[in-house]
Amino acid sequence: MALVPHQTLVTVIVKGTGLEGAPEKVREALVPYTDARIIAMTQKSNWMTSFSGETTLLIAIEYTPRG
Repeated sequence: MALVPHQTLVTVIVKGTGLEGAPEKVREALVPYTDARIIAMTQKSNWMTSFSGETTLLIAIEYTPRG
């Protein structure tokens, strides 16, 4: 849930054992948001998904609404 109308949460799933592909995946996820600015980011993995090499990034952003 966003704190203000021009904030939202974006989820990105990164495959692989590291986060090498994360920057490109984050850029792709932010394309729909004009002037997106990351205000917080956290990562999540668990023992089940770590075997398959998957990490989830939860990103809070502020953006300029298209008008």
